[in-house]
Amino acid sequence: MPPKPGERIDRSTSVEFSFDGKKITAHEGDTVGSALYAAGQRTFSRSFKYHRRRGLMCCAGQCPNCLVAVDGAPGIRACTEPVREGARVEHMNARPSLGVDAMAITDAAGPFTPPGFYYKTFIRPRRLWPAYEWVLRHAAGLGRLPREQAERTWRTEYRRRHADVLVVGGGDAGLNAAIAAAELGADVVLADEGAELGGRLLWEGGHDHARKLADRARAARVEILTSAPALAHFDGLVPVWQGDTLHQIRARHHVYATGAIEQPLVFPGNDLPGVMLSGGARRLLGRYGVRPGNRAVIVTASDRGIRTAIALREAGIEVPAVADLRAEPSRACSRLLSQGVAVLNGWTVVAARGRREVRAAVLAPVAAGESHGQDREVECDLVLVSGGDSPASALITQAGGRTEYDSARGYFRIAEVPPNVTVTGQVAGEGSFQTAQISGEHAGLQAAHALGLGDNRSRRRAQELRSRLAAADRGAEAVPPAEVPHAAGKAFACLCEDVTAKDIHRGIKEGYDSIELCKRFTTVTMGPCQGRMCQLPSVRLMAQDTGQSLEQVGTTTARPPWSTVPIGALAGRPFEPAKRSSIHGRHRELGATVRWAGDWRRPYDYGDPEGEALAVHRSAGLIDVSTLGKLLVRGPEAGEFLDRLYPNRHSSLKPGRVRYGVLTSDAGRIMDDGTVTRVDEMSFYVTTTSSGAGAVEQWFSWWLADWGMDVHLADVTQAVSAVNLAGPRSREILTRLTDLDCSPEAFSYLDARHARVAGVPCLLLRIGFVGELGYEIHFPAAYGEDLWDAILEAGAGEDIRPFGLEPQRVLRLQKQHIIVGQDTDSESTPFGAAMPWAVKLDKEQAFIGKWALAHAAEHPATTALVGFTLDNGHVPTEGAVVLDTLGHAAGQVTSARSSRQLERVIGMAWVPAELARAGAPITILDEGSRRSASVVTEPFHDPSGKLLRS
Repeated sequence: MPPKPGERIDRSTSVEFSFDGKKITAHEGDTVGSALYAAGQRTFSRSFKYHRRRGLMCCAGQCPNCLVAVDGAPGIRACTEPVREGARVEHMNARPSLGVDAMAITDAAGPFTPPGFYYKTFIRPRRLWPAYEWVLRHAAGLGRLPREQAERTWRTEYRRRHADVLVVGGGDAGLNAAIAAAELGADVVLADEGAELGGRLLWEGGHDHARKLADRARAARVEILTSAPALAHFDGLVPVWQGDTLHQIRARHHVYATGAIEQPLVFPGNDLPGVMLSGGARRLLGRYGVRPGNRAVIVTASDRGIRTAIALREAGIEVPAVADLRAEPSRACSRLLSQGVAVLNGWTVVAARGRREVRAAVLAPVAAGESHGQDREVECDLVLVSGGDSPASALITQAGGRTEYDSARGYFRIAEVPPNVTVTGQVAGEGSFQTAQISGEHAGLQAAHALGLGDNRSRRRAQELRSRLAAADRGAEAVPPAEVPHAAGKAFACLCEDVTAKDIHRGIKEGYDSIELCKRFTTVTMGPCQGRMCQLPSVRLMAQDTGQSLEQVGTTTARPPWSTVPIGALAGRPFEPAKRSSIHGRHRELGATVRWAGDWRRPYDYGDPEGEALAVHRSAGLIDVSTLGKLLVRGPEAGEFLDRLYPNRHSSLKPGRVRYGVLTSDAGRIMDDGTVTRVDEMSFYVTTTSSGAGAVEQWFSWWLADWGMDVHLADVTQAVSAVNLAGPRSREILTRLTDLDCSPEAFSYLDARHARVAGVPCLLLRIGFVGELGYEIHFPAAYGEDLWDAILEAGAGEDIRPFGLEPQRVLRLQKQHIIVGQDTDSESTPFGAAMPWAVKLDKEQAFIGKWALAHAAEHPATTALVGFTLDNGHVPTEGAVVLDTLGHAAGQVTSARSSRQLERVIGMAWVPAELARAGAPITILDEGSRRSASVVTEPFHDPSGKLLRS
C-alpha cells in the first residue's frame, strides 16, 4: 500500500529474516505477521487437533492462529512479534511442511474423534496403553522445546515499584485517566502491552491525538511502560512484564482500562485463512500499510464493522456486501449506501467457502437467531467479522470484581469492583471515542480523589463528566446468535483447541452441563487465548442447549497469567546469594577448590583430598567450620526449653560440658543435629548443621513464641567463626597458642572451656566429628583470618595441613557419623538411624515428637541405617539401590567413599532390618551391575573411641 499517516513501519529501512528457510524482506517496525502477509503468506499455522490451515485473525496477539517458533522458541505470536535482522522463523504443528501436513488426515476423521474419544478408545487392551500414550503425546502439543540448552537465555531483573495509581491500558481512556490523576499530584504508572500508546486510536485515524496524549502524560511525569503486559492481580500486587524486567507494582489505587476483545462468529468455515476480525484488518491496513485483501465481505453486529468497510473502500479495497446483524440501519450506514455498497440489515454469514483460503461467503437473513435459508453467495478473498465486544475483565475479576450478563449488549459486563479499583473505557462499556475520553478522565479524577488529592474544582469537573457519561449515546448493537444452523462443515467455538459447536452439544448430552465441567471435558477456553475468543461463544451455545440464561451459565474462572509470559521471565535473574566465612579469602589464597555447600561457598579441598585426610590421622589438620549454625539460648528456663525441643536431656548438663543432640519433628523424624554446650547456669550454646541453621532458628522461635517461656534466643551464626583443629598432634599445637591446660585430665572429651587462643577470646569444645583428637574453636568472626594464620603457623613444624569438606566427609564416614539430609530423609527416626541412645523416653519433661518416638520404639522400622564395605574397589553411586534377598529394591546407599587410611571402600546405606547385623551380606545394584558388600554396625575407624578421648 502507498505510505499513509500513522504507519508504524519505516519504509526506508529494510530487515531480512527467514520463514521456513525462505528469505523475507520486511520494513523496520513490521511484525513477523505483517511482513509475511505482505509477502503473500496466508497460512501461518496448523490447528491443534485437526491440523486445519489457519491464517491471521486478530493481529493483536489475542488468538492462536499465528503461533510460530522464532529462533527455536515455540509459541510466539507472529502478529505481535517485531521483525529482527536474521531471525529464524519456523511454522509449528505441521509435518513435513506447512503446505503439506500428513496429520491433516485427522480433519477427515473428525466424526470419529469427539472430545474424550481417547479415554474411551485406548483403554483396551491395557497392555498397549504405553504405545497409545507415546503416539498421542507425540501427536499433541504445539512446537518443540530444545532437547538441551547450553545456558539459560533469560536474565530477568525484578523491580519493586510502589505508586499512588497504576493504570493498566494505554488507549484513549487509560491515557486520559493517567493524565488526570498525575495532574492532581498522584504518582502514576501506566502499563500497556502495545509497543506504542494509543490503542485503537493508532489504526482508526486517531494517531495524532494518541501521540499528543502520550506527550501530555510524559509532561505530567507519568511513568510509562510500553510492551509491558500486566500479568495478574494478586491482592494489590500487579506483576508487569517488560522485556528483561518483571515490575512488581503495588499501587494504592488501580485503574483498569484494558479495553474489550472483538468477538468472532460461529459458522462453518469460520477458521479459513482469510476470515479475520475487522480490527485485525484495520491494524494491517493502518499500522503496517498491508492490504488485507482485494474483495472483502463484512459481517458486523455494531458500527465497528461499518467503519471498517469505509476504511477499506478508502484504501481501494472492494466491498461488495456488508451483512449487519442489526435489524435497522444505523446512521453510519448511510455513507456506504450512498457509495452503492449493499448493506444487508438483519443478515449474517452462514458459511465461508474455500479449500486453502476464503473464496466466497454465504450470507443469509437471520430472525430470532435462526437463518431463513435465503442464501446469497458472494465471491471474496476476505471475510471480516465483528461479533461484538467482550470486556477484557480477567484482571478485574482476579482483583475481586464481579461480572453479570448484559442482555442488551450481549456480553458479561463489570457489575462490581473492589475498593481502590476503577474501570474505564471499553472494559466499562464506554467504547466510542467520545465516551472513552470522558470515562478515562473521570476515572483518573476518581482515583486521585480516593487518595485525598484534588480540590473543589476537580470534584466539580468529575461531577460534570459523570453527567456527560450518563447522557451519552452508545449506539445500537445486535446480539449474535449462538450458531447459524445452515450449512454443513465444522463451526468452531474455540479455535485454540479445535472445539466445534457440535463438541459443545455432545459434552452437554454427556452430562457436562456446567461451564466449568464442559471446559474440562471439551478443553474449550483452555488454549492459548485463555477464553478471549471462545468463552462468550461457548457460553451462548451452552445456554442454547440447556435452556438456561447466559447469566445462569456464567463464565469460567480467570486465572493468571492473563498474558503469555515465558517461564524464564518469571524465574528472574540467576542470582544466588552466597554466604562466605570470614576466612574465605585465605582459602582462595591457599588454592582451595571452592564449591557450593547449601548456600555457603566452601573449600572442598586444597588440591589433595586424600593427603589432607591422611594428615588428620598422622599429624594435624585444620578445617573452617564457620558455616555451622550457632544459637545462644539464655534465660532462667533455657534448660527446660531445650528439654522440650530435644528427645534427650539438656537441663541436667553441667556448665562447661557438651552433649550431642538430635532434633526431631512432632512426627519423630530427624530434622537436624548438633551439639549443646552449657556455658553457665542460664546460658546454652547450640550448634546446628550448616544447611539447617535457618530452619532450626525458625523452629526454636516458633515454639518459644507459643510457649511464652522466659528465654532469649539469638542467632550468632554470622557473628561467630569456628575452626576444627584435629589430629594426634593437635594438643601440642594448641598448647603453643594458649595458657589453657590442655591435658586430657584438665580438658577431657566433651568439655568446654573459655580461653584466649593467639590472643583471641574463644570458646573451645573438646569434640571430634572426624574421629581424631580434636578441638572446635569458636571466636568472633572479625578475627577469622588472624586465628587461622596463627594456628597454621604454630603447627608448621607438626606438618599441619588445611583440609576441606571432601576430606572431612571421608573422615566422618570412617566414624559412621551421619549427615542429616544425606544419610537421613523425611521419614528417618533416631531409632532407624542407629541412634536410639539419643532418645530418652523416660525423661520427665514432655518433648516434641515424644508420642511418635514412643510408637517408633514399639514398632521397629523395616529398614535401618548401617555401614558397609566393598573389597573390589568400586565406589557405589550415592543413591544406588540395595536389594533384598528376593532381588527387590529395599534400600539405598546414602554415602560412599574410598578410604586410603582403611584401604577399602566404605559407605552407609539403608538396608532391610533383618540384614542390619554385622557381617550380613547385601547386594547393591549400581550402574546396571550387582555388587556384593558386607554390613558393618560399628565405626570403621577407632570403634572404641580411644583416639577421640585421648
